[in-house]
Amino acid sequence: MDIEVFSYTLVSTIVGLFVVFSFLAILAIVMVILGKWDIAKSKKAAPKAAAAAPAAQAEAPKAESMDWLIAAVAAFVAQDEEPVSAEAWTPSDILRESPWAKAPRVSKRLSGVNR
Repeated sequence: MDIEVFSYTLVSTIVGLFVVFSFLAILAIVMVILGKWDIAKSKKAAPKAAAAAPAAQAEAPKAESMDWLIAAVAAFVAQDEEPVSAEAWTPSDILRESPWAKAPRVSKRLSGVNR
């Protein structure tokens, strides 16, 4: 291997690693700042939350009565859209017309496709 190619590869790798770790460090600092900001915001909102607690208790039974609806919607969404079939896999025409199969010095036979 040529020494210039190796040195360019090494330099580009080091620069790439520096960029990635710099971005991760900036992201970590932003997350710490946002965490501290959220704690300060929740301390200011604590007295307001104590006053609103009786109103929240009145709404709790309504939220609990909707649990069955949420479960029903989740069950409907989780259902399979297509029924399970026992049909065998059949190869498509795209595989038979593959440009790699028509290229010179390449085997004409693809695995799993019978001509």
